[in-house]
Amino acid sequence: MGYMRLFGLGVIVLTLTTATLCGQGNPEAARLSREGVEAARAKDWNKAVDSFRRAVQVEPQDKKNSDNLAIALLQRATALVAQRNYDAAINDLNEAIKLKPDEVSSHRFRAYAYLSKGDWNNALQDYSVVLRAEKNDPEAYERRAYVEMQLKDYDKALADYSEAIKLKPNEAKYYQLRAVILQTKGDLKAALADTNKVLQLDPNNANAQQVKKFLEAKLNGPPPPTPTPAGPIPNPNAPPPQTGQTAPSNQVQPLPTAAKP
Repeated sequence: MGYMRLFGLGVIVLTLTTATLCGQGNPEAARLSREGVEAARAKDWNKAVDSFRRAVQVEPQDKKNSDNLAIALLQRATALVAQRNYDAAINDLNEAIKLKPDEVSSHRFRAYAYLSKGDWNNALQDYSVVLRAEKNDPEAYERRAYVEMQLKDYDKALADYSEAIKLKPNEAKYYQLRAVILQTKGDLKAALADTNKVLQLDPNNANAQQVKKFLEAKLNGPPPPTPTPAGPIPNPNAPPPQTGQTAPSNQVQPLPTAAKP
């Protein structure tokens, strides 16, 4: 599933099986939980959420019921994100986070939904929650940096891209995006150094080739016109496609400067 670390159906099944084998729990809650698991197997998330919610109502003291509901809400939200129904996804994730506030995947998906709506401040808060829990996640640093760029907080974005590079030094796109910030801040030599690193890792990168010519001319003489990117750079914030779902748009959102990531 790529960077979107989900609790899958297996977690729901395991939670239910443990309760059933031990012979514990309210029989009606157990029936509703089994119903929820069957719905989850069929990826009928509406029915799964409804069944697990009723199990919680019947037996609210059993944490497994609320955990199953939180997982089903998260799974339904992933489908809603893929459908670009971000408001509905956020509603589900809000409820899931109330039930399981430490579930990082819920914050990660909600951050993406906020980002897609242009709600930069809330996206920033959720990505920060993710990074407090997963300090060695380069993709989370990259996505938070992207949000910080939209907020024009270039120093923080620069620091986050630098952290992503420390964790994953052979990822060309991190240098390419950091070069955008360095160019925006007027540090053309450092931007050129990052662009050269991009070409070392990805020699056929047409955008980096054009930016290199521009920066060299800017540093050494009258600059040519600002280069036009040869094509869109994949949006690092887009979640990966899921089976039977359509992935969100894979295009980079406009940056606050003339340069593009």
